[in-house]
Amino acid sequence: MMKKFIFGVLVALFSLAGCSTGEKDVLVNKESVDDVNEIVVNFASTDVDVQVSDTSELEAHLTVYDDGPGVTLDKSSNRLTVDLDSSIARLVKKKPTLELMIPQDFNGKLILDGSSGNISGKDLNQTDIEVKASSGNVKLHFAELNGDVEVSTSSGKATIEFDEETPDLNLDVSTNSGSQSINMSLDESTKDKRKVKGTSGNGGNEMKIKTKSGSIKVN
Repeated sequence: MMKKFIFGVLVALFSLAGCSTGEKDVLVNKESVDDVNEIVVNFASTDVDVQVSDTSELEAHLTVYDDGPGVTLDKSSNRLTVDLDSSIARLVKKKPTLELMIPQDFNGKLILDGSSGNISGKDLNQTDIEVKASSGNVKLHFAELNGDVEVSTSSGKATIEFDEETPDLNLDVSTNSGSQSINMSLDESTKDKRKVKGTSGNGGNEMKIKTKSGSIKVN
């Protein structure tokens, strides 16, 4: 009975996959960040690339290869929520990817919450960031650190890179079984097999990175 059920699910998946053209399409959604203090992105298994832009609005560019669900933007009070609906058919097809353009003037908090999607960010400089993932990898590059950063993954890798030689931060790194590579000078540092703590610059920003089995690199 169970084998028949699993077979039926697989047939349904491939049938759904066959209904789409497979052609690339980019869906664009925009929303003002005026009076917004917090942007929340529920990315599920979608890969997300965060970029800082000179646009006046948040822009979500979703690249898809089917006619499945897109992006929903919901602005309520001081929060802007970006939802990526999951589609069971996408389990057997090329996954969509999201390019998220954050206005340079936004100085609130950016929260990215999901599962197996990978998160990348380049030339970040203006906002607090929190990333929660399970098996997805996280790679954040900071042109200048001007906010608190918290990254939490299970088996995903976490990589943080700085343009600044001495970014201002209090670093707190911990992992259960993953490796650690901290390539920066830290004052008042403590280190053991699972944890690294220390201060760089004036220690003005909190940076907390935690994984279970994923490796951690800070450069």
